[in-house]
Amino acid sequence: MSASATLSAVVTRRREPAGPARGLGRALRRARPARPRTPLTLTRRGRLVFLGLPVLAGSAALVVLAVVFLVPSTATATSAPVPGAGTEQATVFPGQSLWELAVAADPDRDPRDVMDEIVELNDLDSSVLVAGQLLEVPAG
Repeated sequence: MSASATLSAVVTRRREPAGPARGLGRALRRARPARPRTPLTLTRRGRLVFLGLPVLAGSAALVVLAVVFLVPSTATATSAPVPGAGTEQATVFPGQSLWELAVAADPDRDPRDVMDEIVELNDLDSSVLVAGQLLEVPAG
């Protein structure tokens, strides 16, 4: 007799009785208390992922915050007119109006547009000019 034939002769399937007793046997098997679970153990790689990644993300966030708050800003605000590449300084003569100044600054453009630029460049509140006043005007 071969080993598999012997094994099949020894191991026989147990028949469960038919009817209500059959369902009771299944219910009893399901109702068995669960085995206590073994505690979770982490491998070296698991500890690195579980602990290392949050530490790395927190460090990166601290570096970003440090750069934002500790690096000085390069932009400064001022109310003084800043001469740029496209502007020139002009002195207001006695009796000179903003219109005359705009025509003298850029005769090829509409004086109203040039006047608006002069008002914006110098942060003027009105169109009244004072003799000797220095104004930034667009270069023509």
